[in-house]
Amino acid sequence: MSDASDTSTPQVENAPERAGWIKRYLGDFRPVRVLGGIVLILFVVVSAAGAVTFFAAAQFQSRIAELSLNGAPLTIWRVDQFREDFKNWPEAIRRLREGIAQDRINVAKDKQNNLVLAAEQLNEATRLAEDVRSLKQRVTAASGQLTSISTASPAENTSSVPEIITQLEFLLSRDDLQKRFGSELTETKKRYIENVELRATVQTNEAKIKGKESWIASLQEQRQDREHAAAKLFGDSNSTTAPELVERIVNITAELSSLSSVWGGAVYTVALWTNDMVVLSLLISMGVLGSALNLLAAFISNDQESLSFGEYPLRLAFGAVLAIVMFIIAKAGVPVLADTGKLAGNAPLNPYFISLLAVVSGLMSDRSMAAIRGVASSLLRSVGGTDYSPRYSRVDLDEALKVANRDIAGMARLLEVDVGDVQKLFSGNDKVSPDQQKLVSAYLGHPLRDLFSDLPAT
Repeated sequence: MSDASDTSTPQVENAPERAGWIKRYLGDFRPVRVLGGIVLILFVVVSAAGAVTFFAAAQFQSRIAELSLNGAPLTIWRVDQFREDFKNWPEAIRRLREGIAQDRINVAKDKQNNLVLAAEQLNEATRLAEDVRSLKQRVTAASGQLTSISTASPAENTSSVPEIITQLEFLLSRDDLQKRFGSELTETKKRYIENVELRATVQTNEAKIKGKESWIASLQEQRQDREHAAAKLFGDSNSTTAPELVERIVNITAELSSLSSVWGGAVYTVALWTNDMVVLSLLISMGVLGSALNLLAAFISNDQESLSFGEYPLRLAFGAVLAIVMFIIAKAGVPVLADTGKLAGNAPLNPYFISLLAVVSGLMSDRSMAAIRGVASSLLRSVGGTDYSPRYSRVDLDEALKVANRDIAGMARLLEVDVGDVQKLFSGNDKVSPDQQKLVSAYLGHPLRDLFSDLPAT
């Protein structure tokens, strides 16, 4: 029995701890808190998306600023102007190359076919000439006028086919010869006409081939002009740009073109803003993100005394404003805001440091506010050119009292100290408080800059 009671004791002791764990995360259900958590998560997501958008745009602008064209830094708007042309040029050049290659293949085929056709026409012309001369010899032999024809006509081997056909028509004027050789003469005429048409076709094909060759030469010149213009970047420079620079510009324009379809073109649209607008927007989004992370951490830790739900928007706005103020303070005295490798001339801002500064400002808003108060107090102390920090005396006390017609006892009463303490203050080694400086200046009638110094006497 004692063992059973002992084994049940740990379960009773652990029950409250388990119930507390469940109550903390699940059991303490409050609709307002749940709604606040959902809204806070939405704030974090939206601010993170905005931070990514503005950071990507700022980083893209900084990469473009690294490129130099014709001695001047390249800008996002110049790249955007190149975007459409660079996007179409490679495709146009590729099409020209493919068209030229296909046209060359077609011309080669046409030349081959025309050579075959020309050979057939030449062979047919040779056979036709032989057949015409043979027909003439037979007609002449049949007419019994071989001697007269041979003496009256040119030599058969020098006569052309049309001349021989004309002679045959004259010889076949007799009816008996017409009946005997008329069909052969008609067939010969038909073959001659076909051969003439075939020769004309060959000549036409030769003319077409020459025209296609001229067209190919024109396409080659057009392609070379496009490539040369791309190397010169639209002819804006008098000398050809280095191929590696052209390739980098083509790559950056391709990246800009792809950004136009990412997130509905949000990054592309923001990238076309001025650099100051992008930087300030990046600061605001990062500041809001830092404040949202701070609030989310407090929410997850279940800190009931941190902030009420109604103060969330105010804290987010506070983080955004604080990020801008911290950026202005840092930019006034921290050179690493710009690219340290390009501090001379147009130095692009470093988006990494800007983002870090803004996020830290929003995430640690209390410390950031204390730092701002310290800077402000240091600045306000020197308003009007007068610095009221503790300083050292720089004049001889006796001489100053003599010139002002004053005595050391009156100064001691004014400063509410002993005469010996007054002499120590004017030894040049003891610091004089700002209030004492103002009293001494008024008592002696001299400005502070003539009476006190930042450095001790020794």
